[in-house]
Amino acid sequence: MKIISFEVRSFRNHLRSEAKFTDGINILTGNNGEGKTNLLEGIFLFASGKSFRGQKDRELIRFGDDGAYLKLIFEDKYSVHTLEAELYKNQKRHLLKDGCEIKKLSEYLGLFRAVIFSPDHLKIVKSSPENRRRLTDMAICQSFPRFVASLSEYNRILQQKNNLLKTGVTKLSLPMIDVYNEKLASLSSLITLNRFNYASKLGEKAAEYLSEMTCGGEKLEINYVTQCGREFSRDKLRDSCICLFERKKEDEISKRMSLCGCHHDDFYISINGKDAKLYASQGQQRSIVLALKLAEGELAKQYTGEDGVFLFDDVLSELDVKRREYITEKIRGRQFIITCCDFENAGDRVFTVKGGNVFVSASR
Repeated sequence: MKIISFEVRSFRNHLRSEAKFTDGINILTGNNGEGKTNLLEGIFLFASGKSFRGQKDRELIRFGDDGAYLKLIFEDKYSVHTLEAELYKNQKRHLLKDGCEIKKLSEYLGLFRAVIFSPDHLKIVKSSPENRRRLTDMAICQSFPRFVASLSEYNRILQQKNNLLKTGVTKLSLPMIDVYNEKLASLSSLITLNRFNYASKLGEKAAEYLSEMTCGGEKLEINYVTQCGREFSRDKLRDSCICLFERKKEDEISKRMSLCGCHHDDFYISINGKDAKLYASQGQQRSIVLALKLAEGELAKQYTGEDGVFLFDDVLSELDVKRREYITEKIRGRQFIITCCDFENAGDRVFTVKGGNVFVSASR
């Protein structure tokens, strides 16, 4: 899979910008605040259906304008496709594939696949479990778009249960807690099992990359943790969830909040047998996340039969020479779009981004 061209209008600080990318390594250079990351954000919008920065549509629109337009032309193993997105401040976005409107996000996900890595992803190692769940969920949804429906349904029912708990459970409404718990147990077991299977494979592949990157000096392990035990089969997870919900029912009613379910799942990252959250240095965190992102791309290829596009935002400049050389070697043969200030010599095509404008400054 590769991007042929990308165009934005009234998106972030870009009034109108267009870039035609080459198959290999594309470098976006420029000073801070010129709009390099905004381009990656726009591209990734087509892969995930939302900004990797977490902003709402109205926050992506150029100041003073009422809407934004994005257009991505890409080629997969079957054909060339055009994806378009129209964003508005006060109404729902419009998504189109090859000129036809798409109504459901699940129908959009998986058409174009990309792996994003920004400095914010360093939080994966040391921050809250939510960031690690988001990593697996976003990756799974790109390769298996139906997974988004399970997540959406789970969150919808969880919200209904939380609303009931917050208002206070009465004798009349008590049976509804059991109804919600039954549905949540079924969905939670499905989501946890998918996350566990994905995280296990991700950890194995990332461990290989990190070992190669450090010449065998650093050993990475990932262990998935759930409230529903260690027997990872759909039926056993579901039964464990039902038992857990029953045990916690009185506590949840008393505290007026949901205390269990797959929204509490996490995976622990260790390096050389030590908890990475406590002991990993800044450089080790960066290397761990790089290994995870390379592994994410490799798994996507295994699942779909082709490479996705890699989007790296200012992550190579702080690596030492040895690790930079390793990454440079690994990304050959795939399409990469990288933002940086001093990595131009490695690029097959180099763009300069200035004031929300894009210029081709070098091409091989």
